[in-house]
Amino acid sequence: MVKILYVDPKNCISCKACEIACEREHDNVNHIDVYIVEDAEVSVPYTCRHCENAPCVTVCPTKALYRTDSGVFVNYLRCIGCRQCIVACPFGIPKFLDMFKVVVKCDLCRHRLAKNLPPACASTCPSGAIVFTEEVEVTKAKRGVEVSKIIGAVKTAKTLT
Repeated sequence: MVKILYVDPKNCISCKACEIACEREHDNVNHIDVYIVEDAEVSVPYTCRHCENAPCVTVCPTKALYRTDSGVFVNYLRCIGCRQCIVACPFGIPKFLDMFKVVVKCDLCRHRLAKNLPPACASTCPSGAIVFTEEVEVTKAKRGVEVSKIIGAVKTAKTLT
């Protein structure tokens, strides 16, 4: 089964351990940002969605961006730095590295995946806000939450009648 990087902002505690882990794994280049909205007391870890039909892949004239079953990746040798992927990405994820004149983005820590290790952000997150898991498991968990809400509503309705 294919694993996905699942981000649940409800569990984020604003520690930014994911940012630090990503920078450590990618030579001080960060591919995840934690946005903190203090007024709402909410934190959102934000990274590449590895879209199924990724606009960044579609617009890349050299096919430097490509999709596999695991996600969307960049072949840096093919990247000409045109930045079309930056414009096309609806989430504003790809970044241009001026030093190397190429675009970079989350690669799910491919070097770790090759060793059967999860991405650094997921393995470092202390609250479970970022997990690397099978899509089926995410679906099961979401269904469980929804079923619990329905059960609660039914119990409430029964006590009112």
